[in-house]
Amino acid sequence: MKLGLSGNLTRSFIGSPLTPLLLFVALVLGAISLVTLPREEEPQISVPMVDIIVQANGLKAQDAVKLVTEPLETSVKAIDGVEHVYSQTVDDQVMVTARFYVGTSSD
Repeated sequence: MKLGLSGNLTRSFIGSPLTPLLLFVALVLGAISLVTLPREEEPQISVPMVDIIVQANGLKAQDAVKLVTEPLETSVKAIDGVEHVYSQTVDDQVMVTARFYVGTSSD
């Protein structure tokens, strides 16, 4: 059976006495990194967001997109500090979410 590059590389690592040593070194370096690197498990990042919910009674989703969602998105995008605007339109209801840049005052 003819082995390719990966097969030959695998065979050489399986038979090599250095393989356990390399594994041990990798585990030790990983343990050292885990202990010494600073990390925070629950960073306190507050991303200010605003949800705008509009009841559009009697409007189908396609009509509500044209009459309510698009004009509302345009108005919200014009507000200073808005990073992204998301919207969801269903029959009789529109929800537009504005996400502001981190650090923007919630007022």
